[in-house]
Amino acid sequence: MASDKKINYFARNFLDVRTELFNFIKKYYPETFQDFNDASIGTMLVELNAAVADMLSYNTDRMFQETQLDYAQEKKSVLNIARTMGLNVPGKRPSVSIVDFSVNVPVLGDTFDIRYAPILKFGAQVLGGGQTFETLEDVDFSEPLSNGGIPNRLVLPNINAGGTITSYTLVKREFVVAGVSQVYKQTITASEAIPFYEITLPDTNVLSIEQIITFPGTNLQGNPTLNQFVDPTLRWYQMDSLMEDKVFIEDPNRITDNPSITAGKWINTNRRFIREYTDKGFCKITLGSGNSDQVNFDDYVSNNNFALRMGDFINTTAMGEIPKVGDTMYIRYRVGGGAQGNVGINTLNTNGSYQMEAQGPNNQINQTVKASLKCNNPVPAFGGADAPSVEHIKKMVRFNFSSQNRAVTLKDYMVLIDKMPGTFGIPFRNNVSERQNKIDIAVLGLDGGGKLTTSSTNSLKENIASWLADYRMINDYVEVRDGKVFDLGFDVDVYVDKSFSKGQVVSGVISIISEYFNIQKWELGDNIYLSQLMEQVNNVAGVLNVVNFKVFNKTGTNYSSNVTSQQLVDQTTLQIDLQDDFILFAEYDSMFQIRFPQKDIRVKIKE
Repeated sequence: MASDKKINYFARNFLDVRTELFNFIKKYYPETFQDFNDASIGTMLVELNAAVADMLSYNTDRMFQETQLDYAQEKKSVLNIARTMGLNVPGKRPSVSIVDFSVNVPVLGDTFDIRYAPILKFGAQVLGGGQTFETLEDVDFSEPLSNGGIPNRLVLPNINAGGTITSYTLVKREFVVAGVSQVYKQTITASEAIPFYEITLPDTNVLSIEQIITFPGTNLQGNPTLNQFVDPTLRWYQMDSLMEDKVFIEDPNRITDNPSITAGKWINTNRRFIREYTDKGFCKITLGSGNSDQVNFDDYVSNNNFALRMGDFINTTAMGEIPKVGDTMYIRYRVGGGAQGNVGINTLNTNGSYQMEAQGPNNQINQTVKASLKCNNPVPAFGGADAPSVEHIKKMVRFNFSSQNRAVTLKDYMVLIDKMPGTFGIPFRNNVSERQNKIDIAVLGLDGGGKLTTSSTNSLKENIASWLADYRMINDYVEVRDGKVFDLGFDVDVYVDKSFSKGQVVSGVISIISEYFNIQKWELGDNIYLSQLMEQVNNVAGVLNVVNFKVFNKTGTNYSSNVTSQQLVDQTTLQIDLQDDFILFAEYDSMFQIRFPQKDIRVKIKE
């Protein structure tokens, strides 16, 4: 009987299967077939079966291989593994740069007429090197700070031959990102209003999904305005997962104490989507899976609370909402990017399409201000890269740890603060510590002159607290407060070579000390090692030796009121005792700076 016949399942290649088939025939069918000559019909049939078995074995191995990260070869398989591991693989990455936008505004008294300071709407394009870059936020020329509170405006007077100021040039330095905005329109019919409906955009170089909005109606003409795209009542929100139900948005009901910082809050939303890239390079958007059905039975249930309880069972919006039949969906996305976007300095100097608002009382002057817009990038564009290769994705998966979006360690708090959207404020420096079972977050900002300030806006601190509220552990108490700034002064005595100009030596020493204390180089809580600074001062051209080096903690009207806890030599002058280590010790919530270098660094020359 066939069930009594034994088959060797370990034969996997052609030769082994051929040998096993011959042995099988010889053992169980010795009288039926005896011609094992290579030219016989029987041998042909055996070898044909061995070839089929070899191919099946090969494809079985390949199918299993594609499920293993180390051996998978197809991009589709690697992307599936990445999604399983919780990694959202990016597509092309855009290059970024800084562009100086400038406009000319009229004079009013002894300054510029702020009424004519315009607003350049987000999405303004600058061109150069065959590439297009766009702004991601409004550029408000009336504000000295960027969205987030960073000083970024320069005011330059324009003087005629007679020495009279005829106008002012306002220069705003803003980030721009490579890419061009496109709008995709999708009418929602019954075939689209299904759970987890997927929309694949027609471009293979999609950088990001900027906004998605829906309008009732199917015969809409033209594209929505920029203001409609950011209208929270129309928007759908991008999430890392459809199970997430909260998004951090602008809070119009909270008054901000800094016009450069937007007040923010968390809201629950069912209108959400996720973005993924296919193995062919297309961007795929996946919408939610449920409907809000309460309206269908409100007329039949008089008790609203009872209706809500019923809605708990039939409303399946836990993974997002299905768009409504009869609506029109508009998807605003950006295309471009890649390594070719890394253009050089002074390349982005041509205006593309843009919208600008000027609200001065004279419309003719408004038009003149708009027409005066110029742009240029003082730094090269960088960061652009093509979509990751299969090997790159493998490494990303291998070293990726799926984020739990929770603040458990102090480092988690630091990372989450940095992830807060810039429009809600950006602390210049921040640090986190645990004090008396409390998460203590210290922040420092910059004033209009680019100096450290111990008075960050309340709006920024409230935004950080609100942002962290959805991530912190339930038993963590979080306090956000201003850090400390220690203003410093220096007395430096140096021996110099008589052949060198004293003025050049003094200027060189001041420059070296100022650059060493450049706040861009230091973090909150960093100690300052002055022995390294003294070595640099000794290397200034003309300096033979540093014979005296004193550091003072400056306080007073124009300085911070903070006094270091480090031991002082003199309580009146607040000279800091450096001892033998020559170190300025910082606390975890403090930073050092020289507020007025030309005044606070005093250099004495000895020949």
